[in-house]
Amino acid sequence: MACACGSQPRFGSPCACHMTRRRFTRIVRLPLKPVGELRGVIYRASRAPGEAPKNYVHFFQRRLPMLVTNPTGTRLYIIGGQYHVTPRGIEG
Repeated sequence: MACACGSQPRFGSPCACHMTRRRFTRIVRLPLKPVGELRGVIYRASRAPGEAPKNYVHFFQRRLPMLVTNPTGTRLYIIGGQYHVTPRGIEG
């Protein structure tokens, strides 16, 4: 499967855009308790190696993801929605 930059990365190795593709098994204990619709997120990230981290705000526009928690309320999960995480950040 090609990366967003168009290259063909090998499993677990970074491609030209410094992204890594990995397969994993989701281990989430059910049932999940809904907290509500996730309208947006604020996060801090560096877009390039050596660059100072900046604050970013993203508002979801299409199908909104749900914010849910595990039964004990100790972990948060984002499920559903229509967005992609790219080298430019969250899009969609």
